[in-house]
Amino acid sequence: MKIMVCGKGGCGKSTITSMLAFALQKRVKNVLVIDADESNYGLYRQLGAELPKVFTGCFGGRAGIMKQPKTKPGGSFLKEEISIDSIPKDYISESEGVKLMTMCQLYL
Repeated sequence: MKIMVCGKGGCGKSTITSMLAFALQKRVKNVLVIDADESNYGLYRQLGAELPKVFTGCFGGRAGIMKQPKTKPGGSFLKEEISIDSIPKDYISESEGVKLMTMCQLYL
């Protein structure tokens, strides 16, 4: 199952995401929150987690990803499927069983 939470700034996205993540963790046990909002740096705090390393760093950051050849229009530059277990531990933090990964550089 994949759930995306989006909306205007200040509408409660981080609060809803945190509450939903902890509720789902109690039911399904394997929850990964992916934070792709570079303008908000509060989600990791609401989850009670440490700020993990930015995952796009694995690929040379934004510039590195943009330089990767596309295999087809809209295709992925990744050669294999990524699972939660295959993500390097530095790029995931965890709090009360909820895992967090951040995709964008946060400006603190």
